[in-house]
Amino acid sequence: MNDIHTADVLTDPNGYYRFSWAAPTDQCGTSPNTDFDGIASFSRGFGDKGFKRKTAGECCKACLDNTKCNTWVFCGEPLCFAPDIWNHSFGECWLKGSPGSPVVQPLVNMRGEYTEKYRRRHPTAPKFVQWTAGIVRTARHVNGTWSTRAGW
Repeated sequence: MNDIHTADVLTDPNGYYRFSWAAPTDQCGTSPNTDFDGIASFSRGFGDKGFKRKTAGECCKACLDNTKCNTWVFCGEPLCFAPDIWNHSFGECWLKGSPGSPVVQPLVNMRGEYTEKYRRRHPTAPKFVQWTAGIVRTARHVNGTWSTRAGW
């Protein structure tokens, strides 16, 4: 896995995502247009019985209320694209655990704008990642490491 470094405009090692990054300033560590993976999942958002919240802030609060959770992901669009078999929909709230203590090292699945290379591989992908993600319980915010799912 390659570390992600801060700069004006970056791409991932596969050339699938174009993004910029700055350390979040809110208590939820909010990163728009971002999807984090996790080494543990404490809720699953999809399906009729999935864990749903009305806002990214409510999803963050649910993560803060779960002492094992340090990363969260929220779908704030009618549908949120992911390269899997599910139809992800508004309100999905995924509570996850990522490695690292006291500094959480998020595993980045998707971030920023999908490149043409990615959209050729996934023709139904929108222009930007539709998810919002965040990191809590960390001594400082770091940009993370690309997950293995970043290459799907």
